[in-house]
Amino acid sequence: MIQVIENKGLKIETLKKRNDFLRVANANRKWVTPAMVVQTCMQPENDDHIIRVGFTASKKVGNAVQRNRAKRRMREVVKRVMAFSAEKKHDYVIIARKEIADLPFNELIRDLKWALKRLHKSAGKSGSRNN
Repeated sequence: MIQVIENKGLKIETLKKRNDFLRVANANRKWVTPAMVVQTCMQPENDDHIIRVGFTASKKVGNAVQRNRAKRRMREVVKRVMAFSAEKKHDYVIIARKEIADLPFNELIRDLKWALKRLHKSAGKSGSRNN
């Protein structure tokens, strides 16, 4: 699924392959919020206008209905936030936490914006707190 965001000319693609999820996880750049965990790393390819995002919800979140609802909520938050807060040439994995079902939608947006800000602010620092 490719979504083009007109205002910045960015494309948001969905990560589907396990190797991509593992590569992002092995980069050890993450930020934990009450509703989600956001992991990021640079893309191996050099396409300037693509942001790739993967979504995960484990059985800790709940049954299949609750996991699907969590992923739908994460996808909608990404559509609203990534165009303005994400960095080009990055891959992101967003992992749902159990609290995602209880939080209001505005707080999910705030959490993702905060996580992206913190991840990219600390990108140049070594020994940052987000490991």
